[in-house]
Amino acid sequence: MTPPRAARSNAILCFVLFALRASAQVAPTEQTATPVEAARQSSRPCSANPVLAYLPGKKAKKLKNPPAPEPPPACIEVKGDPLGIEEFLQNFARERAWRIGENHTSEDMWSFVRYFNPDELEAYAQTKVLIEPVKFTSGKAATTIRTTEMGGDFVRVQISVHFQGEGKSTDPTWKQPAAVWPLGSKGVFEQELVGALEHQYKPLD
Repeated sequence: MTPPRAARSNAILCFVLFALRASAQVAPTEQTATPVEAARQSSRPCSANPVLAYLPGKKAKKLKNPPAPEPPPACIEVKGDPLGIEEFLQNFARERAWRIGENHTSEDMWSFVRYFNPDELEAYAQTKVLIEPVKFTSGKAATTIRTTEMGGDFVRVQISVHFQGEGKSTDPTWKQPAAVWPLGSKGVFEQELVGALEHQYKPLD
């Protein structure tokens, strides 16, 4: 007859062997299971950058010098899908509490108007190039963001911005009522959007 102490030792040994066998059956599954890595986000300079069409408002005032040819839009190509890129930029605008109106979206375009106070307008637009001195009271930027699928999972993102400032002439001789003037961009607004995309979609090495 097996002594009680020996019986207890055998029982403990059997329990340990059973636990080791169970863990050995589970371990291979845990070791071989690897997380699925997300596709590497990336961005690159645009291979081409055609000008986007724009029709200025009828009330626009003339500039001191004839306007230069329409500049190409800010442009970047990122690896993603058009709708996802639009949603990212829309969230970016909401996070920064931009004052936005005239919002229109489609599968390949997001257009909107961003409104500025006088200080913001001066920071973003060229306000010192008019025929007459003007005290601006507000401003806005008509913005078009166009997405074009390029192949290889890349999407071309073009950002075109056109500024207008509203205010009154301060010329002592030829004062005019409040009016709207077209203004050139300093490129600050466009770079905010391009920089956000570069941060989200890391540049290719």
